[in-house]
Amino acid sequence: MTKLAKTVAGIALLAVGLPQSAFAWIEFTDMQDFFSINFPDEPTVEEIEHVSEYGTALPARRFSVTDNWGVTFTLTVVNFNDAESLYSDIDDKTDDTTFTTMWIYDQRGAVPNEAARMRAAAEEVLYDGWHHIDRVEGHNLVLRNADDTTTYAALYLHARRLYILEAKVPDGAPAGGLFQQSLAFLDEEGKQIRYWITPEGERSRER
Repeated sequence: MTKLAKTVAGIALLAVGLPQSAFAWIEFTDMQDFFSINFPDEPTVEEIEHVSEYGTALPARRFSVTDNWGVTFTLTVVNFNDAESLYSDIDDKTDDTTFTTMWIYDQRGAVPNEAARMRAAAEEVLYDGWHHIDRVEGHNLVLRNADDTTTYAALYLHARRLYILEAKVPDGAPAGGLFQQSLAFLDEEGKQIRYWITPEGERSRER
């Protein structure tokens, strides 16, 4: 058997062993929040509010779908674009001039704050580490929950938006790592963004 034939045979055997839901995945694109991601089906979209670390209610959109294994895939996009004006509308301000910059702290600290919240809610942390998608820095977590499910989570901050990915997986269902890493960031023309990055974290667009 030639090398090519062996490769094709291997792919065929792999496909036979894959769960049926693996073939139903779609690439879902949203140009309101400038992303694409893989879902097992068309997600439900909800307009919600997300309370930030410093207590501001920010507009957010939640995209979710549950597959035939009982795995729930959720992407929440929190929009920080109006955060500055939202802070200025808060009546209960102090005289501290740093208050006017709290919206920046809220945004810059959003990834570690959400990661801390997830750790606190979990029964056990199985993985906890830095990650990036197209050199947009973020954080990945794998968490064991009290209800015997496992959550594969990822957090990224890009263009004043926080992207929170969560795949909640029951025992015996396929792992959620592919969803966790399938996010792509898009520009206003719908083109995928990829960056160069320096050791100091400065970015410039590669494409």
